[in-house]
Amino acid sequence: MIKLIVSDLDGTLLQKDHTVRKEDKEALQRAIGNGIVLSIASGRMYPEIRHVAELTELHAHAISQNGAYVHMSDSTLIRHDRFETELIRQLAVAAEGMPFFTVMCSPDTYVVASHSEENEKVQRNLLAPLIVRPDALEALGGDLLCCKISYLGNIEELLQFKERLLSAHGNKIDAYISDVNCMDVMPRHVSKGEGLKALQSQLGIQSEETVCIGDSFNDISMFNTTPHSFAMSASHDGVKAHAAHVTDSVADAVDWALKARRR
Repeated sequence: MIKLIVSDLDGTLLQKDHTVRKEDKEALQRAIGNGIVLSIASGRMYPEIRHVAELTELHAHAISQNGAYVHMSDSTLIRHDRFETELIRQLAVAAEGMPFFTVMCSPDTYVVASHSEENEKVQRNLLAPLIVRPDALEALGGDLLCCKISYLGNIEELLQFKERLLSAHGNKIDAYISDVNCMDVMPRHVSKGEGLKALQSQLGIQSEETVCIGDSFNDISMFNTTPHSFAMSASHDGVKAHAAHVTDSVADAVDWALKARRR
């Protein structure tokens, strides 16, 4: 019996204009009405997930920043993690001299070290503040705790940069493309999959009772926790290869879960 549905945001539940399709919202509300628990899992921050949940009137748990934080629906924090200080300081300067925009992620704000024209462009896609901290490098590990760092730029150049980072820090980090122009880097032991396991343990829900829906490489670890995984049809083939099903919408995946629950 399906007891938990976990949905990614960008490219899955959340559209490019930061809205949720009426059909998806109504399907998730039906699922909740039928006793299924909902969680949102995203590379975005917890305040951004709460914003979407409130916008759609969905009672949901939250796996944020690719599993670095897990909050229950009542805002209780049950998991949190961050980079070691020396490692994040190395990553913060790793792209210097390269055509990338580097964003450090604190628990509830996006941080850049200097002002640039890119700041405003990036902020338009965020639902949490982007702040400029000239002292960011020195503050890392002190009053600036960072659990994710993102590099924005050309996808082909990002893929080359990914190999460089993994070669230098591969035993300590995971790096994956999370959007068409974005690469996320996380501590090796942090992922959406590990965040989901923490939530499942807290709720007493088994992997076979869980449905996951996503569209990007950072969703694969989540797909690996359950036999009931759905990749969006617009996903990269490398993402779809790891999913049990391919779907055109969250609503279709939810309908499958509701039918499976009745069987």
